Order: sequence, then C-alpha cells, then structure tokens
Amino acid sequence: MSIKRSFYHLLLLCLFAFNHPGQAQAQEPELVLWHSQQAGYVIDNVIARFNQEGNHRVRVIQIEPSKIKADLLLAAQAKGLPDLMLIPSDFIGLYRQMALAPLPAEWFSPALMASTLRYVTLNRQRWGMPMMQGNHLMLFYNKALVSTPVTQWQQLTAITPLLKAKGVSPVSWPYHDMYYFAAFLLTFGGSPITEGRITLDTPAMVQALEAYRTVASEQWIDPDCDYDAALARFNEGKSAYLINGDWAFNDLVKNMGDQLGVALLPRWQTHPMHSMSGAYVMGASRWAMDDEERQTVIKALMAFIQRQDIQQFIYHQGALLPVNQQAFAAISHNPTSREKVLLEQFPLSTPMPSDSAMSIAWQAMDKGFERFKEGVSATDTARYMQQLADQQYRQVKAP
Repeated sequence: MSIKRSFYHLLLLCLFAFNHPGQAQAQEPELVLWHSQQAGYVIDNVIARFNQEGNHRVRVIQIEPSKIKADLLLAAQAKGLPDLMLIPSDFIGLYRQMALAPLPAEWFSPALMASTLRYVTLNRQRWGMPMMQGNHLMLFYNKALVSTPVTQWQQLTAITPLLKAKGVSPVSWPYHDMYYFAAFLLTFGGSPITEGRITLDTPAMVQALEAYRTVASEQWIDPDCDYDAALARFNEGKSAYLINGDWAFNDLVKNMGDQLGVALLPRWQTHPMHSMSGAYVMGASRWAMDDEERQTVIKALMAFIQRQDIQQFIYHQGALLPVNQQAFAAISHNPTSREKVLLEQFPLSTPMPSDSAMSIAWQAMDKGFERFKEGVSATDTARYMQQLADQQYRQVKAP
C-alpha cells in the first residue's frame, strides 16, 4: 500500500471514529446548584432554559430556607460544597466559611444596576452575582374580610374583637423570625448594623421589643404561628392580613386571585414602617472555579442571568425584582395595582448589610428573643443581645 493511500485510509478511520453515531461524545461536566428560594419553580425554569440554550448540564437542588446556611457551612468543612449556590445576600459575610470564590469584575455587565453591587462586594472583592433583588415585606389582605386595609397598627384594636368572633385572626406572620422583627426595629430608627458596628443595645431596640410584645398581648397576632402556618391560615381565609415578602407574591396571587389585596406596611402610631431588603446572589465555590471546564460553564451562567430577557422572565415567573437596569425600567411601566405596591414598598426598605457582623447580629437577636418571650424586660434583652453579639464578633475576628 502506498504512503499516500495509507494516509487517506488513516484519515477516513479518524473521521469515522469522530462521527460514528455510537461513539460517546465529550460532554461538559455536570454542575450542581443549591438554593432555598421559595419560588423554586422560577429557579428550575431559568436553569432549564440555560441548559437548553447552551447545551449545558446544571442540576438544581432546593433546600429548606431554615437549613441552607448550616448545610453550606457543614458542606464547606467536609469539602462537599456544590459548584454553585444561590444565597441571600447577607450570607456574603461568610464568604470565607462558605469557601466562596471571588468573581472577576469583567463578568459584571454594565447593564447591571450599580446599587446591586453593594450586596456582593466585601473587602474590595465581589463574592457573587446578583440575580434578583427585593426580599422586602408587604401587607397582604383578604378582600373578603377587609374592605379598606389598615394604615396604622393601632387601627386593629377596633376590629380585632369582630374578627375573633368570626374565628379569624387579625394578622399572621412568623412571629419568632427575626427578619420580621427587624421591620419593627427599623420603624423606630434602629438597625442591627450601623456603619459596620453591631448596634443592638439601643433605645430603638427597646421600643421595638415593647411594640412587638404589644402586638401579641393585644391578640393582633398568634405568637405561636410559624411561617407555614401563617401562610396556610391566610390562604384558607382564617387570617385577615398576612405580612410576607415578595418571594410569596406570585404564589399568593395564584392561590387567592382577585380576593388578594396588597398594601404598604402600616405605621406604628406616627412612625412609618419599613422592612429590610436584599438580593439573591449566585455564588461559586472555590474548587469549582479552579476547574477550567467548570469555570467556563459558571461564566456562561453568570452572563445568562444578567440578560434583560432573562431578568424579565424571572420577574414575570415569580414577581422577583430585576437587577438589570433595562428590565427594571420595563416592569415599572403599567404595573397592576398589586405590582405597584410591590414596587412602591421596595425603595422604602433598608438594604441589608452583607458584612459578617450581620450574621452575628441575627444569631444574637434570635437568642435574646428567646429570653424576651420568657418575660425578660426589653431593656435587659437589648443589653443581652449586644453582649452575645460582641462576644461572638470578637471570636470571629480573633487571629
């Protein structure tokens, strides 16, 4: 056989090997994404669209919101982190403990709202990509039980006996969840974090605790209600009002239809009430970013979730506010009456700090509140919260 003929024979064999239908094709690695977003179907749909559009393989695992922080911290210690994690922005302060990788600045689109960068920036690095923002609380009400929504908490005094006589609770929310309590703290001018310092032992904290005790003693709420019970009670018409967040907006609309009303949070006497707000951010583990093939997929996903069409898709799927400037402008045109409240309440909220001090403050508030429920005074509770937070903060910052 001539050299020329041998060359062509070899070439044909190579072409056959690369194109044979039964030949296994090289595939991208499968990446795993953890999240705790209540509107999990939105995340599923976004990732399905990403996988289909780019022939990628990203698998989604939903974890209970109350467990995801502990699960991520444990996974980091055991070197079992997922490639990607969609987390609340206040987790960013734990970027070391969660083994998050900093993302290159060039991955961030100019179309991204500049204000959203504060959620992911710490120590001059960006530890995640904002995917949606909001996470703020609103007042939902059942139009079958409420003709005109209250604008002040004290208005509940007059209507509570009438509602109770019908077997209906005035307001439901997870009373023991400190994210909801923080709205009362902000109402009186306080904040868990002030200029990077934990500030729990303040007059505002004392006022907030006393107000929080009042809503229970006046029987405006059931203090034993957890998140699921509060939501179920409202959906079943057993509660006139519900305090919940934008993450539940679309589900409530689907469940209640035209019967659902949405209003701004009521004032406490003359004090306007507003909640904290934040973002859900897409973080990547260090080990995944160190793998060239995985990093390529991660980069593609980060670009994908910033696109205007995807941002508008996320909003229309789950009423989760965009982080893309053009998408945010688009949804602000001709909103429904309920969407208008969603958009009005957001700028009244206070962005949640991403510093590690925020995570410590949450823990201290939670533990202090346990004592407060047992009858400890508001003044002593505020002092105890601060002592716990200071002690934990010193341990975290110790070399």
